[in-house]
Amino acid sequence: MSTAVRLAQASDAEGISQVILAALHSSNAGDYPADVIARVASNFTPQAVLHLLARRTVLVAIREQLIVATAALDANVVRSVFVNPALQGQGIGRQLMVDIEQRAREAGVTVLSVPSSLTAEPFYTKLGFHTVRDVYHGNERTLVMEKALSSRHPIGVYRDRLHRAQVAALWQAAFGYDTAHNRPELAIDKKLAVADGLFFVATHGKAVIGTLMAGYDGHRGWLYSVAVHPDYRRQGLGASLVRHGEQALIALGCLKINLQVNPGNEKVVGFYEALGYGVEPRISMGKKIAQNLPKS
Repeated sequence: MSTAVRLAQASDAEGISQVILAALHSSNAGDYPADVIARVASNFTPQAVLHLLARRTVLVAIREQLIVATAALDANVVRSVFVNPALQGQGIGRQLMVDIEQRAREAGVTVLSVPSSLTAEPFYTKLGFHTVRDVYHGNERTLVMEKALSSRHPIGVYRDRLHRAQVAALWQAAFGYDTAHNRPELAIDKKLAVADGLFFVATHGKAVIGTLMAGYDGHRGWLYSVAVHPDYRRQGLGASLVRHGEQALIALGCLKINLQVNPGNEKVVGFYEALGYGVEPRISMGKKIAQNLPKS
């Protein structure tokens, strides 16, 4: 019997609620006390589901015109994966997760997270997730699990001999540098001198198709030189590069990540907003150090 997966609509709220409540009171009841089940159930009334539809990417699985399962993607977090108890074990949940992971990749997510119930831990483990920590809300225990997603185009650390000429050409085409201190070769040399490992390239075969540099001062991080070759734009690669840089900074203990957008390039603001960045009320100031500037 075939099962189709599609985006949820407002008219699906009642059916989604029914599936979730049935699963909570059947599948999850063996691992959690009644008060926890009741508290969680209160978050999935039809009205509550309608609010969730406005905030998350919610999917439903349809069989014989009935909603039999649901799952949601909230940025890089999988939420609310539930299957009708009578149909569990038939691969419907896995089918939903395949769609969720594909959507996450297209959005540039490189590490997918899921707050799993005790009941669902074996399911996510089979899908390649691993537990990274436990979280407690009163007597409710949640397992935070993660899975690394492979990018369509690999992203790795810049290698000078392999990448220099292509990166310089990409930056010149993308940014149109016209001052000596912004010359791509100089920027590359300065970054390599720091040797912080925060210079990344995306490749297709041996071709460099994207770049990102990050910086970290021990408190805040910065993103620079996010560039994607024109032939590879609007495919999620820019988002993948940003997420890759973020994760490198987070691993170093970074508390906040900043970036700047040049005047005249305001169209890129929407791209960064979709990745969780916000325009802040700041005055950007700078000072050129004359003795370190190239003469020509």
